[in-house]
Amino acid sequence: MNYQIDAGHSYRNENYRARERIRVKRLYSRTKHGTLGGFSSSTELVDWWIRKFDEQDGRCAYCETSIDRINRLINADLLRTRKVKRNGKRGPCLELERKNPNLDYSPENCALICYYCNNDKSYVYSEAEYRQFFAPARARHFEYLAQKI
Repeated sequence: MNYQIDAGHSYRNENYRARERIRVKRLYSRTKHGTLGGFSSSTELVDWWIRKFDEQDGRCAYCETSIDRINRLINADLLRTRKVKRNGKRGPCLELERKNPNLDYSPENCALICYYCNNDKSYVYSEAEYRQFFAPARARHFEYLAQKI
């Protein structure tokens, strides 16, 4: 399956936004994001997600690589995705990240990051450590791969 969003800065495309709204709404868990977190409803999470996506210009909050570039790398078989249940894949979309894993999911504690930074950071590094030591290397790696396209 081709994960290309569209030509150019297509993450601003309304079709992409509509698909993201549906995808994010499905991800919402009342327990995880609502009762224990700072998002009272799936609609609140979706609205926050789209605002944050626009603020970040469709880029990972850590390595600052655009999701469009990541999708081009995936489509060129230069990056692998991770299969998840129901034919899903991690990699082609930005993911919800808790900057401090010890705090709840809330607008103040969350950012949108790429799967690759999310997988690297996990619960091992603080946001500051990851930004300082690992995010720049991740960005350089993506730049290196992009030169092969």
